[in-house]
Amino acid sequence: MQCVILCAGFATRLYPLTRTVPKHLLPVAGRPVLDYVVERLAGVGIDRGVLVTNRTFADQFHRWAANQPLAANLQILDDRATSNEDRLGSIGDLQFALTQGGIEEDFLVVNGDNLFTFALEGVLETFRRLGNTITLYDVGSESETAKMGVADCDTGGRVVGFREKPALPGTTVASIGIYVYRAEVRLLVDRYLAEGNSADKTGSFVEWLHQQTPVFGHRIRAEDGLWFDIGSHEQYEEANRMVKRLQPPRGEDSLPPEPMS
Repeated sequence: MQCVILCAGFATRLYPLTRTVPKHLLPVAGRPVLDYVVERLAGVGIDRGVLVTNRTFADQFHRWAANQPLAANLQILDDRATSNEDRLGSIGDLQFALTQGGIEEDFLVVNGDNLFTFALEGVLETFRRLGNTITLYDVGSESETAKMGVADCDTGGRVVGFREKPALPGTTVASIGIYVYRAEVRLLVDRYLAEGNSADKTGSFVEWLHQQTPVFGHRIRAEDGLWFDIGSHEQYEEANRMVKRLQPPRGEDSLPPEPMS
């Protein structure tokens, strides 16, 4: 299995912090957000794949990868976008990564501004058992859920409905931008875009995908670990505060190790 890490956004909501630094490389407890992402991927044996970024920040991602041993097998791809006006969108970037990266096997997609402390083994176990899997997490409030995607699952965990950014979520459990897909979903990405659907949001793709092929939800419990979307100044400050609390007394070199399930 390979990974696709989506890092091509311009994060204008985080200006001025992200005028010259991509939010995926902003420091949290002294380390770039992406360090935490690749550590979690390596924890389940995924160290190959593609990181797709834009023309503006491509050089910074190359420098990060050169100094991060866990990124040694990541291809850094430049989608050539220079602003929000000419960006490909998350699904456009996913198609770009799958095609240019030559990924023809099962793949895990993660939004590169996700910072999470839980292990991914449970998500992969659901994938191995059931198939295409999206990751769900209680984000704490319906106001936050309204900014994200909401999945309705049956008793077997199958997604039977999906709403992207609903005005009235009716739940605090949201899809958090970690997806594991069978290899054949690559062709469905192509079909989705060829039909003229929105290229902008990964959740919009899930909303369409679950009507074409089975998709299942894997719920991460609060006791499994923390999750942050580095999407606003408040969320960035909260991530820094909470991750620092998790640091071992001897220093801030890494997140505390988690046992593999």
